[in-house]
Amino acid sequence: MRASIAVAIVVVAFATIACSDPERALVAPSNSPAALAAGARWPHAAASGALRAVRAANEQSVAAAPALVPPGAPLPPFVEARLYAITAIAVHDALNAIVPRYERYADDGPIDAGASAEAAALTAARDAIVGAAPASTAATDAWYAREMASVPDAGIPDGIAIGRRAAAAILARRATDGVATGGVAPYTQLTGPGDYRFTAPFDAPPFTFIFPGTDGFADAAVWGTTVTPFVVASASQFRAPRPYGAPSGAAAVLTPAYAADFAEISMLGCAACAARTADQTEAALFWMENSPTGWNRIARTLADRRNLDAIETARLFAQLQMAEFDAYTTSLESKYHYGFWRPVSAVALADTDGNPATSTIAGWQVLAFPTPPVPDYPSAHATAGGAAAVIMEMMMPGRVPFSTTSGSLAGVTRVFASVADAARENADSRVFIGYHFRHATDVGLAQGRTVGEYVATNALRPLRGPR
Repeated sequence: MRASIAVAIVVVAFATIACSDPERALVAPSNSPAALAAGARWPHAAASGALRAVRAANEQSVAAAPALVPPGAPLPPFVEARLYAITAIAVHDALNAIVPRYERYADDGPIDAGASAEAAALTAARDAIVGAAPASTAATDAWYAREMASVPDAGIPDGIAIGRRAAAAILARRATDGVATGGVAPYTQLTGPGDYRFTAPFDAPPFTFIFPGTDGFADAAVWGTTVTPFVVASASQFRAPRPYGAPSGAAAVLTPAYAADFAEISMLGCAACAARTADQTEAALFWMENSPTGWNRIARTLADRRNLDAIETARLFAQLQMAEFDAYTTSLESKYHYGFWRPVSAVALADTDGNPATSTIAGWQVLAFPTPPVPDYPSAHATAGGAAAVIMEMMMPGRVPFSTTSGSLAGVTRVFASVADAARENADSRVFIGYHFRHATDVGLAQGRTVGEYVATNALRPLRGPR
């Protein structure tokens, strides 16, 4: 992560230039499966307090995320997802060490029926956030003191002990996950048709100074081969198929499908593209924000709409962010395995790609400069959205209309009939903004759904059948 932080500082320098009631009584804390089946209950106040703690923990992890990078620096979404996942897992494991309803991820300590769930969740979150984002310590400690001040006295010491244990377990498990180096390494670009090229401004100083001897900077070039996922077996487990089904990038740009995608993005993805509608422009800018931020906001909305209880909500947040992290890691592995060029490069070099159906367009530039400095295929943004949608679909079945806002387009609310529809628009938005060819977004969305299904069925599974 130190390498990523160093890169982030340079980026900043550039930027300055340019289904139950939430108060329902929960299954009673007990070491005995028989007691769980018998339906003994937590008191009403304890159930409400636990849910409040889970949601407060989630809010604080979001508030702490900017501390992962220097002030004002862009926050890599895959680094952001890691913090959210570590925090959510710690909270989930802490609650399930009191009421064991789902498999725990990292903690395997004893069940303590008398512990305060509220204190456990808050403490797990505090220790996890501080451990994963040390620069947030002062703000997180102040938050923790405020939250703990209203926790009822019963079971607090035991709850604190469980929370600390759960956070320590997940932090230890992720201590050597490869994220500390940021997945950053020198990248040597190729120069054939379809080959990924460094994109502006990452092809000029100061970015060319990051790795002397290279022609530019490509982010997270080895993330997919050096970082450990949370749930999937490896980053290559769900590698995307070859771009356009072709044996090479040079062959891919000769396909009719590529020519169709080229025509679409050349008309819709540029800053001056008159063919793009006002709604498409709004969607492009609305979905610009980091996926872990946006999809976490949607998860909070739907958890409230579906009246999830504390443990269900904790599980939703944990599965969601593990899936997002694994989706990014899977996508980055595929991106650098194939190294397919971005639309901005393709349009500039179209006269040299060998395809008579494509032509260079002078001055073509994306709607929101700059193009992210990673290869086109598949779209990581679409992959993350696909994974997030599946997690929510599997935990909260059925089409539920909802509205949501965006951190990248203030004052705008968009309405969706389902999370699947939102994920589709999220993927499409990367065409409208000019960052990705349609094929990259379609394959990314499918890849993300596959990752999400794997996470949903292999992590934090129920300890018993449906209630």
